[in-house]
Amino acid sequence: MDTASFPTDCYLDAVVSFLSIINYNDTNYTHQERVRNLHYAYAKAAKHFAQPTQQRLIKASPRRLQASLQTIVAMVVYAWVRVDPEVMADLSIHYTYMLVLDDSQDDPDATMQSFYQDLLAGKPQRHPWWQMVNAQFPTVLSHYGPYCGLNLVRSTTDCKEPWNAHNSHVPAQEAKRSTVFQGCWIEQHNFQGFPGSYDFPGFLRRMNGLGHCVGASIFPKAQFDEKVLFTEITSVISQMENWMVFVNDLLSFYKEFDEPRDQTSLVNNYAKCDRITLAEALNKLTRDTIRCSEQIVEVFADKDPSIADTLQTFCQGYVTWHLSDPRYRLRELVTSAAGGDTATAKEFRRYQAAGDLVGAVDPKEWAYPPVADLVEDHSVEEVVQVATPLVPKTSINASNTVGAVSKWAKKFWPQEYI
Repeated sequence: MDTASFPTDCYLDAVVSFLSIINYNDTNYTHQERVRNLHYAYAKAAKHFAQPTQQRLIKASPRRLQASLQTIVAMVVYAWVRVDPEVMADLSIHYTYMLVLDDSQDDPDATMQSFYQDLLAGKPQRHPWWQMVNAQFPTVLSHYGPYCGLNLVRSTTDCKEPWNAHNSHVPAQEAKRSTVFQGCWIEQHNFQGFPGSYDFPGFLRRMNGLGHCVGASIFPKAQFDEKVLFTEITSVISQMENWMVFVNDLLSFYKEFDEPRDQTSLVNNYAKCDRITLAEALNKLTRDTIRCSEQIVEVFADKDPSIADTLQTFCQGYVTWHLSDPRYRLRELVTSAAGGDTATAKEFRRYQAAGDLVGAVDPKEWAYPPVADLVEDHSVEEVVQVATPLVPKTSINASNTVGAVSKWAKKFWPQEYI
């Protein structure tokens, strides 16, 4: 990237302001707990995508699938802290399908001609992505009640995750079949909206942000009674629709800045449709992100403790994923653009170090066996190790976090940050 053209000072101010508002300090796991859940989810997901059917229909090399899985598994494990490892594994598979769809260059028009007719008649879909997702979806839905499950189905149909493993783009960043699919369809045209079309940026971003899917999927029926907590869960879904996409767009702004395939970002679309500068668009996104973060804290402060705890751990983990995943490249701002001595630059380095120290786990510790090895022997015996679900906590443990520090981060960051 040409850092000379990147609005470094403006961006660091935005990120630091957001991280300060949410009091970023991820104490969700010890290092051992994190590695255990990462491996459990990865092993099951890797075996799924190494199957002959998936290899034939996805048309992606094992190397690309490996990169996709490592990104998505980390996202799910870091953020879906209060679900058990089995749910983490199944969600990792589901969200990896979202990433695979976004990475596709195929024109869906021909295979979508009979979509609705086939749906009503109960016939298999013609599009290969739908075939694979429909086969896996019942497993995911088995973890949820009917209300949360409906949100997953509806959101998946609408959305598409704006992640691209091949070009090192991610996330966070979730039910998303049609929405995900339709959003991908639109983005293939690289359409940023017409000047003056003020509703377009939010329309497209909500469609492919998976907010409803994510908001519903953090409440599996084994831990949350959706009948008892119906109003709280509904409110979370409404808040997550914007919070998740705002955070993802803010923390992915650097990596997408000069990437040709990522020019339909929320910031760029704001600039185009609202007829404002890029700096003004970034400032608008920052204000929206902070406002949503403050709302989450305020709205759920006096609600069921399990809801507030789930949201707190999710938000902290979702940010950790962005800070520590190499695809977001935020570490580059530490070693180059953010090398100054301004108070903001120092604060950014502190936050980046905090994210790395808990989240930058060497894949060699958990992402094994490689997908390529499983593809060679798709009849491999079960490799998933038995994991004991974490006991949900009623509050965040903000005490000494030495046990959470990753080995890689200890080598990268000076002692003053540990």
